Amino acid sequence: MARLAGVSPTTVSFVINEDPRGRAVPAATRLRVEEAVRALGYRPNHAARRLRTQRSETIAFVTDEVATTAFAGDTIRGAHDAAWARHHLLTVLNTQGAPEVEEASVEAVLSRDVDGVIFAAMYTREVVPPRGLEDVRTVLVNCFANSGRVASVVPAETAGGRAATRILLEAGHRRVGFVNGLPTTYAAGRRLEGYRLALRDYGVGYDERLVRHGTYQADSGHAHVRDLLLGDDPPTAIFCASDRMAVGAYYAIKELGLSIPGDVSVVGYDNQTELAAYASPPLTTIQLPHYEMGRWAAEYLLNADHDGDPASPVMHEIDCPAVIRDSVAPPRTG
Repeated sequence: MARLAGVSPTTVSFVINEDPRGRAVPAATRLRVEEAVRALGYRPNHAARRLRTQRSETIAFVTDEVATTAFAGDTIRGAHDAAWARHHLLTVLNTQGAPEVEEASVEAVLSRDVDGVIFAAMYTREVVPPRGLEDVRTVLVNCFANSGRVASVVPAETAGGRAATRILLEAGHRRVGFVNGLPTTYAAGRRLEGYRLALRDYGVGYDERLVRHGTYQADSGHAHVRDLLLGDDPPTAIFCASDRMAVGAYYAIKELGLSIPGDVSVVGYDNQTELAAYASPPLTTIQLPHYEMGRWAAEYLLNADHDGDPASPVMHEIDCPAVIRDSVAPPRTG
């Protein structure tokens, strides 16, 4: 290979093994080596490289049920893209949330000396990481631990709830209903906090009669929005804490002979494209940063010097941007 490329064996080694010293190799020389590699059909021996570098060039992605959920699969794609850019493979293990399967999965990946583990949850929540993760660099995705030892990345839910409510307030609405999720969930608590902050920003008093707690499903959105609109002094705008509940809200509004956004404006949450983009009218919503969380986790694992202070572990929040469509308008006068 060195003879074909017209360079020394050392230069070939620097290039094909991605040795840091290879950064000094001129681009034209590197190109000749790469052309020789292709011409000879050379494949690097990863087992030998692993013995030399003590790195497996593999990241494990262990999850409860993210791998079987279509829209959350973006988390895996984000982690994969970041790992691939650093010449690492991503191995995915789906445990369905069974503790014994989680522990077995962690033991399986640790026995293969992976370079790091991403442990992801479908719903944002506090977790107790499976035993064994303390022995390898780990990042928690869409979940967090209060053990003070593990870095995590989660959506900026308070800011997301605030942004959703502000969209309606900026359009001129002052009676803004909120169909939140289950009150026991992390996301619901943070989104309610954001809703209240946005009201305060605009000098609007908090009215608990305008707040409902649903199940994130369409039927609860339908029931709660119908109840709100049939009550005294109904809201002119609704913020739903999931796109599914927003779909239920659409049905309730139209059943009552009202229009969107002429009579009632609606904002959702999640940006499930198959629901939000194709609703009639298309739904303004808040994007959950699934891809960005996966990418951040893999990049954090593969960047050196991130062991951090055990007394204050990294808990990184990623913004939830608004996706503006056609479901919001100023309130109807009169």
